[in-house]
Amino acid sequence: MLDPSYYTQVDTILKNYPAGERALIPVIQDIQELYGYLPPELLTYVARKIGISEAKAYSVASFYVNFSFPSTVCFCFKFFVIL
Repeated sequence: MLDPSYYTQVDTILKNYPAGERALIPVIQDIQELYGYLPPELLTYVARKIGISEAKAYSVASFYVNFSFPSTVCFCFKFFVIL
């Protein structure tokens, strides 16, 4: 969960744009510029605030290469037991 200040910042960004789905790209561009990536929680928040589905917001954000999500690291360990 993100700190509440992240959501306050997004509310400030949202005030700069007219309501509706046309605001999605400029809003997520501003979020990307502010944080250096798109926190998934904020993308969900923006979708709810502008009245679009979460799926649509993610499809738009993942379509454009200039938007980046936090990288996830997966460590796989293999253990061998020799008897």
